[in-house]
Amino acid sequence: MCTIGAIHISEDEHFLFKNKDFSRPEYTDRIKRTDHLWGAEGLETFSADPNEEDIYSGLSIGANKHGLFVADSHVQITGTSASNYDILVETALELGQDIETALTALRIRITENPSWWGNLVLADASGTAAIEVRDSQLQVIRNPSRILRTNHQHLHGPNDGLENNNSNSYGRFDWGSGRLDNINRINDIKAMLASHDADTTHGTQTGICNHTYSQTVCSYILHYQKGTTTLYSLQGQPCRKVGYTEQELFAS
Repeated sequence: MCTIGAIHISEDEHFLFKNKDFSRPEYTDRIKRTDHLWGAEGLETFSADPNEEDIYSGLSIGANKHGLFVADSHVQITGTSASNYDILVETALELGQDIETALTALRIRITENPSWWGNLVLADASGTAAIEVRDSQLQVIRNPSRILRTNHQHLHGPNDGLENNNSNSYGRFDWGSGRLDNINRINDIKAMLASHDADTTHGTQTGICNHTYSQTVCSYILHYQKGTTTLYSLQGQPCRKVGYTEQELFAS
């Protein structure tokens, strides 16, 4: 369970953000870093039991040296004949230089290797895109400026594909989508990732920071500006934490 989104400001500036939500409050982030890409690895396990070993696979969010950003969110696990959608994020970043070349690589990948159901958000110098993948099917919506996804597949209809209603996917989608137009800076994104639309002591409905069926365990913001990619990351629930770690990933 996650909230993902992207904001395109200009050809010289774009953002991608993600709240990683998990079924337990403790999570160990594992990072992949090469000369070509940076990424936080994804999981093939979703157990709430802290004693169960985590199986890492692919990337759940990442950036490459070309300024392409990609993140994913869970929809459904569809059995052993399909592979983890996190592998698609890694495929896009390994083989893509922009959204279009990433889409070409993803179409080839899912034709040969069907995927679990998931959402991907991409950003580059041209704009943003959301992808809904199911097995060997891929649907794309392009947006020149702003896009957000949670844990249901918007293009497939409001009730098709959601695995667990307790994740508040619809609430987070409505809350975030309604605020994207007013977000233009790093601090705006940080505030949204920490936001709530109800008192979590007395209610379960949340804004973007999740305290429901799953909890937000990590927050990431990727920022591309004039050839430089910077990562802002935070461990734990952003509504209760201060001070993102800042790291320059790539510079032209």
